[in-house]
Amino acid sequence: MADDYLDDVAIFGGGNRIITSNNFLGGKITSIFGGSTIDFRKATLAKGKNVIDIFTMFGGSKLIVPNDWDIRVDIVSIFGGYSDKRVPDPHIVYDASKQLVIKGVAIFGGGEIKSY
Repeated sequence: MADDYLDDVAIFGGGNRIITSNNFLGGKITSIFGGSTIDFRKATLAKGKNVIDIFTMFGGSKLIVPNDWDIRVDIVSIFGGYSDKRVPDPHIVYDASKQLVIKGVAIFGGGEIKSY
């Protein structure tokens, strides 16, 4: 389904999105001199490895995710960065059958992963 994939492009601008998919499969985020905030708190990951491919140049993105998502960040940073700023909770047991991989490139830009 189209709602299960994300395709966000922010060039010299940006915005906020709320993802509500019950079977989120991944997608791509492109930020060039702009940025986006994407809220996944109402979404559920699909089984398996789900990948968001990120390209950031002089821009950025913020991902707001549920605390119990298993996330791996695999970003190549050139004068930029991408960081997982969630506070680890020792009481959370991650579902090993679902994982979100954030991969891509951050050039003079970046982003962060948070949960509220």
